[in-house]
Amino acid sequence: MNDEQCEAPHILCYCGLRAILQISWTESNPGRRFFSCPKYRERGCDFFLWHDPEPSQRSKTIINELKWNNKKLKLEISELKKCASYNGEVDYNDVLDDGNNNYATMQLNDEISSLNRKFRVAIMVIVCTWIVMMWMWLM
Repeated sequence: MNDEQCEAPHILCYCGLRAILQISWTESNPGRRFFSCPKYRERGCDFFLWHDPEPSQRSKTIINELKWNNKKLKLEISELKKCASYNGEVDYNDVLDDGNNNYATMQLNDEISSLNRKFRVAIMVIVCTWIVMMWMWLM
């Protein structure tokens, strides 16, 4: 149960169950909350009650445009991820589960940078050792 559900009044549906607070995302009522039976699909209870007043036409237009823009951006991100995977690039954000993973991504980037530095130092040590060995062999 989310915070909104806890703050909502206790309303019983026709079945006698506590109605749940849901959000409509239809074009005619975007973001408008309503109560319905928690088992309306199973029992056929048709209890329905609006919790919020009807939004203005301007609000509906703005919310619907934001929904459309959000969907468009998600599709674009999906396409970019597909292109990146075809190019063999690794997106570490895909590996992480949570949506707010900036801290974990920074940790991975720091670890990768540290490993890259250690690798470069190891290569330098090998090259210098090889040069010294060759120099000693030639003398």
